[in-house]
Amino acid sequence: MSHAKEPEMSMPSRQESDRTAAPAITKSLTLNSTRSRVGTGNLGGYGMTNGAEKPSVLHMIMEALGLRNQAQNREPTSKDIGTLIMLGVMFLLFVISVTGFFVMWFTEYYNNTMLENLILAENSDTAKSWLNPDPKYDTLLKAHIFHYPNIDDYLAGRADKIKVVDLGPLTYQEHTVKDEVSFNKNFTVSFRDRKSYKFLPEKSSIGEHDVVRVPNVPLISAAGPVKRMIALERIPVSFLIKQFNEPLFKNLTVFEYLWGYEDNIIKLKSLGRGRRRFGLLMSRNGTSVDSVQLNTGEDDITKFSVITQFNGMPQLNYWEGDECNRIDGSEPSMFSPHLLQDRSTVNVFLQVLCRKVPLHFEKEVTIYNDIDALRYRTPMDVFSHPSKNPANQCYCQNTELCLPSGVINATKCYDAPIFPSFPHFFTGDPVLYQDFEGIEPDAAVHQTYADIHPRFGFPISGASRVQINIMLDKTPILRNQADRLKNTTILPLIWIEITSGDFSEEVLHTLYLSTFGLNAIQQTLKYGTLLISVTSFSLIVAGVYYLNSRREEQLQESKTSAELEALNGGENIIVVHHMDMPVPLPVQEGINHRGT
Repeated sequence: MSHAKEPEMSMPSRQESDRTAAPAITKSLTLNSTRSRVGTGNLGGYGMTNGAEKPSVLHMIMEALGLRNQAQNREPTSKDIGTLIMLGVMFLLFVISVTGFFVMWFTEYYNNTMLENLILAENSDTAKSWLNPDPKYDTLLKAHIFHYPNIDDYLAGRADKIKVVDLGPLTYQEHTVKDEVSFNKNFTVSFRDRKSYKFLPEKSSIGEHDVVRVPNVPLISAAGPVKRMIALERIPVSFLIKQFNEPLFKNLTVFEYLWGYEDNIIKLKSLGRGRRRFGLLMSRNGTSVDSVQLNTGEDDITKFSVITQFNGMPQLNYWEGDECNRIDGSEPSMFSPHLLQDRSTVNVFLQVLCRKVPLHFEKEVTIYNDIDALRYRTPMDVFSHPSKNPANQCYCQNTELCLPSGVINATKCYDAPIFPSFPHFFTGDPVLYQDFEGIEPDAAVHQTYADIHPRFGFPISGASRVQINIMLDKTPILRNQADRLKNTTILPLIWIEITSGDFSEEVLHTLYLSTFGLNAIQQTLKYGTLLISVTSFSLIVAGVYYLNSRREEQLQESKTSAELEALNGGENIIVVHHMDMPVPLPVQEGINHRGT
């Protein structure tokens, strides 16, 4: 049986077949390999199989943001990486600046940090400088003496009024250190002031050896105690005083009148209590007889410098009622800074007045050309009669006589008929000086004020002004010499003012830095944190916007690439799913396969 001869099929050589199938094989292997990696848990083309490199945090972040895809052979640009790093830095800066913004604008952290330097902790630098300050910070004491040039004519009826002449100032450099210091467990410190004085003739209008005619203070002071003695004691004491033949007014040098001279009346044990000398300022020179205890501020900075005890007692016993006997005033050399922030009234305890005195905020001032300060003044009614200032009622209830406005009865405090006032009876009732010529009250010269550092609370400038007066009690030992003088006449003795010294350029520079410098730092931190917060937030928004735009761009590119790949390679490529499947061969037109 003959068979028809089948046409021979021309088979390509093995080399040609391999070369022709290579693209299909490569494509199949690539797709199959990719699928295999996906099936084994590979994320974004980074295999976690053995031997594969573990992706870095930066790569994972880039993958999450859509800026990197190894499967699509897409890598982030250096600009993308730089933007991401910038975002991290800006976010950290934003967190820090916002924290600083809230601290500087809505808390007192900065102020409290600065105020911690004021705390009088034992062995601290602040405490050491307070206990023994540098002489360049010394204050000045200026004394004005009331001289009575025509008192003999007045007593003899040849003059209508008593003429007084304000002689002064006599200026002294006052240096104060603390003695008998004890730091207590209740965050207080106890001490006594020890003062020393140096006369400054170049700043004085009279000398210490000039002679003045002044009231005989020991004689006038003895009148009251002698009157209160029992008869058996009063008679011999009165006899001795008359034997001394002491005049009602006497001539003394300025030095004797202020710093002491021997006096016969003072030597009497029943009157002088063992003393031999008398001087109006003698008790100020040396260690004070009065002890003070004040708060150091260690437990509560708002209590800083507030006096808690005077002579070991939490209250005074000179006045009537708790309010007037309360000591809760600051020591004159420093005030609680927290009271200054809202311009509240501050109280200062003045030993010379035996009471606390309020200071009211008046205005902000600039002193020494460029140093800011807060000016506080004593109110006009601080010594007013209770009918005008009811708060002063308790200063009258313990006395035999409630005097007109302008003076305060400090007899119990001084154990002598001492009646302090402002200089020249400033704010006082004119009845106090109607019999005098030469009393000329002036607010600019006679009112107490203090220019206080707005942050730290210490006086930079100012003047504490007080006048010491004595009341005449016409008892038998005075009656023969004081016929024309009215009983209870108040005689002015001296007035003193305590002011800041002449600061050197170094001190003024330090004061300037403590005001302007610290304020400038505070304002820089406040507005700097605000500016950095806004700037960093703006950069974060810009960076996020850029990365989002890049992500959208990458997604669009990926979509376009996938579509093009599908269109270009889909006709001639048969996708296989296993590497061991037959490789598809291209079909040649015009060649018939032989059937089986």
